[in-house]
Amino acid sequence: MKLGEKNFMYAADPSAEVFNNKVYVYCSHDQDTAVGYSTMQDYLVLETEDMKNWVNHGVVLKPREYNWAHGQMNAPDVAYKDGWYYFYFPYDKTHIGVAKSRSPIGPWEEAVSDKITTIFDPTVFVDDDGQAYIYGSDSKVNIGDKGRHVMGAKLKDNMIELDGPWYRLSEEQVNEAVHCFKRNGNYYFMGRKGWRTGYWMSDSPLPTKNYAKFMGYITKEQKDAPVHMSAIEFKNDWYFFYQRGDVNEGTFHRRSACFEKMNFNGDGTIQEIEYTLNN
Repeated sequence: MKLGEKNFMYAADPSAEVFNNKVYVYCSHDQDTAVGYSTMQDYLVLETEDMKNWVNHGVVLKPREYNWAHGQMNAPDVAYKDGWYYFYFPYDKTHIGVAKSRSPIGPWEEAVSDKITTIFDPTVFVDDDGQAYIYGSDSKVNIGDKGRHVMGAKLKDNMIELDGPWYRLSEEQVNEAVHCFKRNGNYYFMGRKGWRTGYWMSDSPLPTKNYAKFMGYITKEQKDAPVHMSAIEFKNDWYFFYQRGDVNEGTFHRRSACFEKMNFNGDGTIQEIEYTLNN
């Protein structure tokens, strides 16, 4: 969606998910006049069934309407389990709240009445066996070793409680924006390192005995907006979602969600992402 189109909104921190043979992209919302991130206060969703024609559902969740959720609301994620969609959203930057719905676009109701944990940029992954995990970075919280690393923990079956402690999963430090996906038995962890997307690989969703292996970078430097990403497989193709501040008359604080094709080498490593959008 581009500036000038009906109901245009600046959509940041794109978290793409595939539900019911459709793609849903859950985004934080930059205000049209934003000069910082403190005005981020609600979430919107974009939907497509062909990666060409998009439906903008606009703002679907306003956590500040809950009397316990307040402050800055950055990168979200949504996961599905046992008939419910769970919307994980940060408030006060690092407190994680949860709403739930029977539909991927809502309406959303409170699933909790307080934070379920504290982490930065949460992402939730449900494995093939139904076990759910939550990931993030300890960039702005003190829950692990000194520094900022990829962090992970199990979720209970109810999807709103941790099932054990947080674990450090990377030897290397990461700035923020952790994301997890699985392909051909390999677990991939992405994150912002400097102004690029780096990634790790592991044969475990919680590589606690041996850290996930850092594989390098898959994007060029991107200083027009903080690096934030997600990845999905849809109709036998893989897609990489990210954000830019140099399109739609945007800025570092008025970002737009974008996507590119993502390709893999024979050994499972990821090929460098090519940005095809010209400003």
